[in-house]
Amino acid sequence: MSAPALPVIDPLPPMAPGGLPWIGSGWPLLRDPTRFFARCRTRLGDTFVVDAFGYRLFCVFSPPGVRALYALPERLASKGFADYALLRHKIPDELFVGRRNFPHHLFGNQEVESYLDHVEEAVARQLDELGATGRFDVFAFTRRLGHRIGLASWGGITGASARHLDRLIPRFDALDASESFVYPWRGFLAWATDKRRERAALTAIEAIMADVLRERETRGSGDDDLFGRIVASWNDAPVEERTSGIARDVMLIHMGSMSNLFAAMAWTLVNVLARADLVESARAGDVALVERSAHEAIRLAQRSITLRRVLQPVEIDDGTRSYRVAPDAFVTTMLSVTNVDAAPGLDRFDPDRYDGHRLRDVPALATRELVSTFGHGRHSCPARRFSISAIRIAVLRLLARFDLEPRWRAAPRPLRMQLGGVARARGCVVRYRARA
Repeated sequence: MSAPALPVIDPLPPMAPGGLPWIGSGWPLLRDPTRFFARCRTRLGDTFVVDAFGYRLFCVFSPPGVRALYALPERLASKGFADYALLRHKIPDELFVGRRNFPHHLFGNQEVESYLDHVEEAVARQLDELGATGRFDVFAFTRRLGHRIGLASWGGITGASARHLDRLIPRFDALDASESFVYPWRGFLAWATDKRRERAALTAIEAIMADVLRERETRGSGDDDLFGRIVASWNDAPVEERTSGIARDVMLIHMGSMSNLFAAMAWTLVNVLARADLVESARAGDVALVERSAHEAIRLAQRSITLRRVLQPVEIDDGTRSYRVAPDAFVTTMLSVTNVDAAPGLDRFDPDRYDGHRLRDVPALATRELVSTFGHGRHSCPARRFSISAIRIAVLRLLARFDLEPRWRAAPRPLRMQLGGVARARGCVVRYRARA
């Protein structure tokens, strides 16, 4: 039986070299996505097509093309459907059914003060675990801290219930949706095993969250925090459906957070520690500097592939010609390519590039959409304020409490195979000692 026909793009731009049927350019893309897209751009120009594993990607890198991508209405070319197409390789389908809370609901109008206490408590508990001296891997440390912050903020894992944390972390790591783009082969493994490991983790998390809910209701905790908002949204549901619904909403929101937050925190710390002047300014209380450093660290560490799944035929003008793109194609660009080469100097870390969360004017930058940290327009990340607040608190408290000595000889480098999210890295060990 022949493979189904791929979506039509008219006129057809240059094609990336393919291999076997259906696989197409899949293997070189997965080996090193950033290098793959950069090389395709050099060979084929700013507009080209990639066929990989049955998907057709219409790739745009010119300033008008990238602007056109971000301007696409959701009803015509959907970010939600594109994300689902990737995540469903790893996550059991039943987790997507019947959700009532999503990040844009939870964070859209959220006041910072309602979650800062939970973040502060989570950071303090994690720093207490370190003791007075020792060493840690930055990404392993911030991963555990990210779990603790997130589950304290929207998972109800605070106070006495924090004892559930060590039961939840390995289950969330097993369910982790980000594995499908950090280590793409794990998405294939989940598919090949019918997601048995992931379904077992889902069931276990539901049982633990049921314990958390019972304890919360026994204590009479209020509903004025993020977790309380999730709980209240299910008050009209039958008991069993309510418990499962709350747990699954928490799972999706937490997995979304863990795809970026802990890695962004790690890169902020890595880049600040590389410069003694930044460490001293942070210890002196320069909050704005830490926030600018976070935005700049995220910009350089971005490995996200921006995707829109076409639902109805769309026209994309790349500045040279207009293309008609048929439904089921994906319009895409790669942030790890444009974020560092859209203008001279963007390949270097410079926190003064930002004014708050806004990128300052960059000479020779053709359009602001070529540089992205939290996205642009309607699809900007709704959790930006939460994420930056959490990074700021963690970095400031860590630097205030410990002297930190980086133990890496070469500058940490992102994992090559990652296709999405903020980059991970290995070998980022830090020696620490409590300050007097």
